[in-house]
Amino acid sequence: MRAPILDLLRERRKQLGQQSMVSALVDRRPLLLRGALIGAVVLGAAVGTTLLVFLRHQFVKIQTAQLTRFEAESSQIQTEMAASKAKLDQLTATNRSLTEGLTTLRTSSALLADLQLRTPEGVQIQSVAAEDKNLVLKGRALDPLAFARINALQLELGRSPLLEAKGVTLVKLERVPPSNASPGKAAAAIPAVVRFELTGPFASLSPARQLSVMQQLGSEGMARRLQLLQTEGLIP
Repeated sequence: MRAPILDLLRERRKQLGQQSMVSALVDRRPLLLRGALIGAVVLGAAVGTTLLVFLRHQFVKIQTAQLTRFEAESSQIQTEMAASKAKLDQLTATNRSLTEGLTTLRTSSALLADLQLRTPEGVQIQSVAAEDKNLVLKGRALDPLAFARINALQLELGRSPLLEAKGVTLVKLERVPPSNASPGKAAAAIPAVVRFELTGPFASLSPARQLSVMQQLGSEGMARRLQLLQTEGLIP
């Protein structure tokens, strides 16, 4: 049994010649059903679209979190690689410094042996020093022919394999008169002394050439050291 339809304007409808509310509702029922169906479809589409947007948002959120994690891991890996490279560079520099210290000509006994072989008679070497990349040699020569003795030493140093041939230079020359002459002797009877200072740049030798020079000068300790460093791959 249908519920009665309350129509407060029924009398007015009759006066205007309009159909009753019951007839109007019966005629418009298909239209209402169609509208309800369209509304349901629109609402379903809106709900479906909202659900897809939500799922897409969740997917993008998950992807963003993964990318953020990957970026953090990549940054950490890059930091670790930079630290490892810095340690490797420091270790390489330390090894190079130690190798140069172990194979340098400046503190080698071969240098002293070479100087001993090339020092002329009448010349006394008083000091040998390595300043930066140069050899600084100080000494004195006795008259007669003191200047010739110094010149001979300079030429011999130019032939040394440990020094640059054209770089040996006389930078100081000073004649010192004899100071120990007794009153009964003439000063001319005591040989005068000529002080000098020579400098020369150290030669840059390949490891093979350096090894050969060490062996020629009898520096067996330095030669063995060079051979060991070559075996370990620290020098070519």
